[in-house]
Amino acid sequence: MLFRILQGVGIAALLGCAVLALQGTPLLGPEWSRARILYAGAGAVSALSLLAMGRIGLMLRRMETAQAALLSRIEGRKGGE
Repeated sequence: MLFRILQGVGIAALLGCAVLALQGTPLLGPEWSRARILYAGAGAVSALSLLAMGRIGLMLRRMETAQAALLSRIEGRKGGE
């Protein structure tokens, strides 16, 4: 659950950074703002790290489940011998 929350916050942060970057252009802002675009880029790095941490956590949980299943299979074979 925690890892999904991390991913959700990361996606929301990426969307916020995209809006902030677009506000630094004439599309959504009054003129070009290099500082706003750079600030959005720095925030996007942090947002991507949240997404990565969430994904790594989910992969670890999946690996632990597979390892436990494999261990129970091995122990089952030892008991049958």
